[in-house]
Amino acid sequence: MNLTKLASVQLVLWNICRQYNQDPEAIFQKARLNPELMYQPGARYPLDKVAILWEEAAEGIKDPCFGLAAATCWHPTHFGTLGYALLMSQSLRITLERLLRFHKVLSEARFGEIHEDRDQGTLVFTLTYRDEKPYPPGREDAALAWIMSTLRINFHHNLTPVFVAFTHGRPACAGKYYELFKGPVTFDAPTAALALPLDKVDVLLPGANEELAQFSDQAMSRYLATLDDDSWATRVRKLIMKHLPSGTITVEKAASELHISTRKLQRLLKKEGTTFLALLNSTRMKLAKDYVQQSDMDLTEIAFLLGFSELSTFSRSFKRWTGQSPIQYRRAA
Repeated sequence: MNLTKLASVQLVLWNICRQYNQDPEAIFQKARLNPELMYQPGARYPLDKVAILWEEAAEGIKDPCFGLAAATCWHPTHFGTLGYALLMSQSLRITLERLLRFHKVLSEARFGEIHEDRDQGTLVFTLTYRDEKPYPPGREDAALAWIMSTLRINFHHNLTPVFVAFTHGRPACAGKYYELFKGPVTFDAPTAALALPLDKVDVLLPGANEELAQFSDQAMSRYLATLDDDSWATRVRKLIMKHLPSGTITVEKAASELHISTRKLQRLLKKEGTTFLALLNSTRMKLAKDYVQQSDMDLTEIAFLLGFSELSTFSRSFKRWTGQSPIQYRRAA
């Protein structure tokens, strides 16, 4: 099977090449990739050619630390819905969880995993290579540099990792790694990883600001504006919308955030003639119709925005709601 990746992500490498005074168009031609696809919503590149692209870039850029430039060469739009979903995360833990969940939109290859090490007091993100070859040094550096940059933007304060590990050897320009990460850096490690202190990962972040939310999710913002009463059903709908992109909203979680028991919340919703599941389905359906009518939104991105883990699951639900597939509904609209 030929795996693919969202083409716009490679704008990061395009910007890095320009920063190093290299001709990015020539590098893309060597990898037989059309640069114009990076500006077409939902367009994708074959993963095997993306790998060649990074090899060609490394050949032209003589700085072995060039991948670190990804920390300053990315923009949320390069990552589609994921770029803004990450910046609206309420904690560093949720940022990493969304990264792994939404990465299915970016790439069909599995990307990484996170685990909590209570003995060391860390939350560790590790790059994994189950579906493609391990990244070359420049691409590995770029992945961890971009993640660190995103976490720092969200945290709004100085953030120092407990450690950062790379699988490649220590380059002559190793000082650039310490300058960027500002923490312990290990080379020749068995896995590429980034560890954060546990006392920081669940701190409530100010990232979910209204301005960014409206830019990213206009349909969600419009729907929120219609919910002006203070019923329990409305409170639950607002929580559902807040957590949909993370795919983790449950009646138990909603009850916890409303500071009441699950049983009491279910009783209160029943008095208002509804249930948590009914509110979840109706909220998804309303937003789904609005999103699908926006022709510039990729259907896979829509599925993940609405908390579905697979496009096929979203498509079946949409057809049950409307009697049409998302594509048929979009064409009719």
